[in-house]
Amino acid sequence: MVQRIVIVGGGAAGLALASKLGRKFGKNPLIDISLIDKNTVHIWKPKLHEVAVGVIDQSIEGLQYRDHGLKNGYRYIRGAIEQCDPSTKTIQLAPVFNDEGEMIIAARNIEYDTLVLALGGVSNSFNTPGAEKHCIFLDSLDSANLFHHKLMDALLQLNETQDQLGIGIVGAGATGVELAAELHHVIESVREYGYQNISKDHLDINLIEASTKILPQLPEQVSTRAQTVLSKLGVKLHLGVQVKEVTKEGFVTATGETIKANIKVWAAGVKGPKVFENFTQLPVTPRNQIDVDDCMRVKGIDDIYALGDCAQLILPSGKPVPPRAQAAAQMADRLYANICLKMKQQPEKPFVYKDYGSLVSLSRFSAVGNLMGSLRSGDFFVEGHVARLMYISLYQRHLASLYGWFSASVYRIAQKLLRWQRPKLKLH
Repeated sequence: MVQRIVIVGGGAAGLALASKLGRKFGKNPLIDISLIDKNTVHIWKPKLHEVAVGVIDQSIEGLQYRDHGLKNGYRYIRGAIEQCDPSTKTIQLAPVFNDEGEMIIAARNIEYDTLVLALGGVSNSFNTPGAEKHCIFLDSLDSANLFHHKLMDALLQLNETQDQLGIGIVGAGATGVELAAELHHVIESVREYGYQNISKDHLDINLIEASTKILPQLPEQVSTRAQTVLSKLGVKLHLGVQVKEVTKEGFVTATGETIKANIKVWAAGVKGPKVFENFTQLPVTPRNQIDVDDCMRVKGIDDIYALGDCAQLILPSGKPVPPRAQAAAQMADRLYANICLKMKQQPEKPFVYKDYGSLVSLSRFSAVGNLMGSLRSGDFFVEGHVARLMYISLYQRHLASLYGWFSASVYRIAQKLLRWQRPKLKLH
């Protein structure tokens, strides 16, 4: 009998898992590996801010699931999960519609023997009035493209009016900080393409954070250095500021002040996808995450796993696994090994999280962060070009998990060659 392994979600964790399982078992006629995602293209989530400002083009950086699946031993199925029924071992996929709103694929039921939920996380508005209506939640490729289109339209108008373009970002975590830094360097790039009337003086970037420092989850030295860089770039920092409402004009704070913004981004907090509210037969936490044990099994259900930002796995320290790309990659590695063990009827091993530190990109030419493992103090601070090279190496490791090291190196070289003949900035 064919063993059906179904992975829902083609983000960093789900795609890496499908790739490794496909390369190992794809030629085995008794094992069928499927990857389900509503999108047709994968972009590494830490690069979404670069898609948003147009520094990278998804036509170059994007991975086509269907082509990648063909070459790596898994099947790609386009669709968005709507429901999960553990009693019948089926999931339901929503209908697929074209750009004109016409249904091209009806709702379907997909059967599984082993199900892996890897839908990632979304930004948490904390039920702030007006946030979902007026803000772009920079947590998906669609939202990154939406921001890019709004930015290009605003820059075209700005070049004529020479007015002020206000961009407000709620949340000074990695996404908010990286987006704010990249925006200032984009202004330099657009001037090379005929936007001669635009300068940095026309850009008004406001970064709003409820904590008293940016990058609140990272060490003080990292936060302080990143704050210095952003201040030099002209980013206005609003620290210790609570947003109580979002309007068309901007962000209304707890003190009644309005921080005006033409383009509004919400990049604060992480929770599981909204669809998990429908999964009444699974243990869903108040933050819409699936509660899993230390082997990433959904609690109370042996044949369903969840990993990445959509899962809540409590570590021995009592804290949950943090919503970071490195954690998702480690979980994918462990689950791959555990599925292999399970097929051999051997006991699975618990997930052990290793914190290797964090790196934050401050545009294409710099980065800042801390790395774990110093022989002297347990972690050490890095910045500048060295940190930027390390940040790039993280992306290379991600590519290696998808292609293998040799193919990933060839792929990266091909990307560099293509960029020589492409604009520095996506202008449409």
